[in-house]
Amino acid sequence: MDKKTPPKKPLAKQLRRLYELEARIYDLDPWKWLTPADIFCVQFEGRDPLFICFHAEREHKSIDIGVGWPNYVVLLHVHTHKIHYPAFYFETRMFQCGRLDALRTFATERVNYDKYGPPNRGQRIPFFRTHNIGYTPWPVDREEAQLLCDTLYAAFGMALRLEDFREPIGHRAMDAVYTISISASGAMSDPQWVPLPKIQDGIQADVNLSGDLLQRVRDLPEAPLPMEIEHVFLPVLFEQRRTTTPPETAYLFLTAGGRYAFIGANLVLHARGNLANVWTQLPGRLLQVFLSQHMRPPEIQVTDSRLISVLRPLTELLPIKITRAERLPIIERDSPPIIKKLTGENTLS
Repeated sequence: MDKKTPPKKPLAKQLRRLYELEARIYDLDPWKWLTPADIFCVQFEGRDPLFICFHAEREHKSIDIGVGWPNYVVLLHVHTHKIHYPAFYFETRMFQCGRLDALRTFATERVNYDKYGPPNRGQRIPFFRTHNIGYTPWPVDREEAQLLCDTLYAAFGMALRLEDFREPIGHRAMDAVYTISISASGAMSDPQWVPLPKIQDGIQADVNLSGDLLQRVRDLPEAPLPMEIEHVFLPVLFEQRRTTTPPETAYLFLTAGGRYAFIGANLVLHARGNLANVWTQLPGRLLQVFLSQHMRPPEIQVTDSRLISVLRPLTELLPIKITRAERLPIIERDSPPIIKKLTGENTLS
């Protein structure tokens, strides 16, 4: 994301079209016959596929649009298993449309709705947001607004078609996706089933650790305690809360134990468009923590299974084992004031 060049604001005609399409979809109410597993694809020529998920939870309805095949898998897994975790909407490249109470919307969304929304307005404010990995969800820019106009128009037609389908399309969700293709000229094909490509599971990150650094850590004496590692998602960095571009998010990694029976290091890492940027940095930063303590922990304990994958290179290259623990007692004891200072919350995310 190039933060030096501010994106252009949507045109008035784009906003009017977005509000019109959003209202037509809400009037149609496809949430009645489409579950979150009934994800279909809109494939524009020359672009990443867009995966449309009609998600409803209690009174809240949204249209979640995953960008690219890996994010199709994320949407399917998260929505169908109902395992929303705090960082989901910050870790998934997607668009989202829906309605929120005014207090939960951006000022620009309220102003745009007042200017360009339909005359018969409801109490809730429609929103159209882009989610870029490593940044706070943000109102769409001009280019994204046009893409959303085209996508919502196609989604409306597909939702109509699927109302009379003999069986839910979600029954094939793990092997194929019902897809409509749209050419550069705007011509739409008849929908067809497109097989899922092979998508790599787990975290994909290239970790390069220098031999000299590894040897220095290998030569350290063994610490008396295992090291606990936990991460906290920081939705908004404090110094960026007043901005015209999406604020960065970050991950705070807390380490405790090893040489000391308290939290000894706090590492702040940024995704900036790709989660691999976080995972790639972590092993090397931990080696620096070991060197600063002048001891190497015999064991690393984590609660997040993703960290086991990320830190596996350390277990293969050093005499350190990694285990998944139900609780991290030192971090549980010492982290609340740190978390509250950074996030306003008293618990780990």
